[in-house]
Amino acid sequence: MQDSEITPELLMIMSAAIAAYLGKNVRIRRARFISDRGMSSWSQMGRVSIQSSHNIQYHSA
Repeated sequence: MQDSEITPELLMIMSAAIAAYLGKNVRIRRARFISDRGMSSWSQMGRVSIQSSHNIQYHSA
């Protein structure tokens, strides 16, 4: 979403979603779009670490 701005309506939606999740009112101080410039090695290793920690082992009863 390059060249897009965060509209007041989008901020209201974000604030409502966060408030519903946390159960209390929130104040968004800063928001910005993050550009997706491809996968960095740091993010890839983080995903690998998370996925490897989710290995499910089945035990027979």
